[in-house]
Amino acid sequence: MESDQLMIERLLSDFAWFADRGDGTSLSQLFIPDGTLLVSGNELRGRVQIADDCIRRFLNPNRKTRHFWSNLRIDRMDGDAAASFSIQLTFEQDGPGQPTQLRVNDLVDEFQKDSSGSWKIARRVIDRKMALSI
Repeated sequence: MESDQLMIERLLSDFAWFADRGDGTSLSQLFIPDGTLLVSGNELRGRVQIADDCIRRFLNPNRKTRHFWSNLRIDRMDGDAAASFSIQLTFEQDGPGQPTQLRVNDLVDEFQKDSSGSWKIARRVIDRKMALSI
């Protein structure tokens, strides 16, 4: 179980890492092939849609983001499936001198092991709870 938790923690960190670099292809590979990502009411299905959305967000070369997650609670882990809840802080700026947006999101994740035994995201819901300009 401890190694499973570490692999899930790595998935959360990798999601933030790839999202902050606009690396949609690598981000999409964190999901099972038909995985879903629900962001602000927009549901993305499958790796292609997930990758395209991440890449689209970085069409502005001056856009910068940083994602931080914490408070991981693995609510269920049984066999090849798991579910968790965590908190994500997202800092976003569209260019130098622009206001920085801070969002506090609840993350609700469902995970599934693939055929190689690696954990992947089956479904991720990013639910915005607060937004501030700083």
